[in-house]
Amino acid sequence: MCKVAKGRSEGLISQDPIRFYRPAYMHHHGWVGLRVDRPPVDWREVEGLVVESYLLVAPKRLAASVTDV
Repeated sequence: MCKVAKGRSEGLISQDPIRFYRPAYMHHHGWVGLRVDRPPVDWREVEGLVVESYLLVAPKRLAASVTDV
């Protein structure tokens, strides 16, 4: 599961409902599920989602260390 920007989860789910889903209990808080057990997996997309998720939930100081790299 990844935290995404407000309103983005619905777009991801409607674009590709085979890979993206609404995780129970977390969907209403801005999280989206991504299935990586269904090929093909675009690992660059996964990386982007993980970084975006981290930037949304990490403390500002730690998030800044990721964006400075």
